[in-house]
Amino acid sequence: MTDLDVLLAVAGLAVTVLVVAGMILLTPRGMVEVSDDVTDPQGAELSRADAGDPPGLPRAAMSQSRPPR
Repeated sequence: MTDLDVLLAVAGLAVTVLVVAGMILLTPRGMVEVSDDVTDPQGAELSRADAGDPPGLPRAAMSQSRPPR
């Protein structure tokens, strides 16, 4: 083994130890509630915006640019 191999092995081990220590330190302590009271969580965070509106245009500009129906 060359000196570079040993250096890379030590650096990899140090990074692995730091990542595991960070994961342990960032884990919240105590009980974390996993389930929610929402019966159907899919779509619970969606906004009520119209999907057809292009972003960034005010409604007055959009009404002038659309052809009459």
